[in-house]
Amino acid sequence: MVASTSPSAPLITVFGSTGIQGGSVIDHLISSPKPYRIRAVTRDPTKASSKKLQEMGCEVVKAEINNKDEVEQAVKGSEIVFAVTNFWEHGAAAELQQGKNIIAAVKANLSTVKTFIWSGIEHVSKVSGGKYTKVEHFDTKGELTELARSEGLPVINVSAAMYMENSLGMMAPRKQEDGSFVVAFPINPSTKLHLIHTRRDYGAYVVGALESGKVKVGDGEVLACAEEITAEDLAKQWGEVNNVKCAFYQVPVEQFQAQAGDDLTQMFQWFQDFGYYGGKDTKLSQEVLSPNAKVQKWKEFVKESDWTKVLNGSG
Repeated sequence: MVASTSPSAPLITVFGSTGIQGGSVIDHLISSPKPYRIRAVTRDPTKASSKKLQEMGCEVVKAEINNKDEVEQAVKGSEIVFAVTNFWEHGAAAELQQGKNIIAAVKANLSTVKTFIWSGIEHVSKVSGGKYTKVEHFDTKGELTELARSEGLPVINVSAAMYMENSLGMMAPRKQEDGSFVVAFPINPSTKLHLIHTRRDYGAYVVGALESGKVKVGDGEVLACAEEITAEDLAKQWGEVNNVKCAFYQVPVEQFQAQAGDDLTQMFQWFQDFGYYGGKDTKLSQEVLSPNAKVQKWKEFVKESDWTKVLNGSG
């Protein structure tokens, strides 16, 4: 399947088109029964990933997200805009500026833009009442969500849960000397974790936000969470699938903080005390999914993923 070329199909500009979220959005737009023209924004149109988007029927345009003029040009003529920013690549100050560039571009093009899909997260400092003030990678996106709404933009916040993909990397189970495994976070075992296989399923929630008719633009929100699972059960299911013993270990906060820093430490404590979404109900967001959208649960993700490095103790 390829993107539509019909002039009557709505044009959606997708920032982060070669990334995890943007790539998922494009895949689901193309597989939707509704036609979309897709403008894929990339820093380097010569990359293999960009050329693949061209083969999928996307209009690939070059824009550096730090460049306000290029961002505005990329948005021009769009009816829908999808945007995500990357804290881990740029840091808080740069992410805030990039988000502001996108917001300004959408505002300058409201004559055509009818929906702005923004990938935001909770403003932890505010929702926690100042208890947790170091979760910068949440707070920056929360601040940008507030800014977009205060500017009167037709925004829908489609908020991605924890990436299941992270369990293949920095949050992977760790092999012990006796051959068993542990999942180690600074939270109690009954803490619920909110998960999504982002590359596979995030786009399903974006398409649902656009097509279900159940989400109000301006202050609408979709919580892109495929499963809520306790930390204890997450470890248990991983072990069952891989036929190994795997348990959850509650790391002392100070020990985890010394290894991972303030941001991630307070993030997990936020999960424990307030929940990933600050106590919001994720069940309502499942109603926007199309009947054909079968989002993946944690156990299915574990079954389909390659854990060779983790099982060898080299992951």
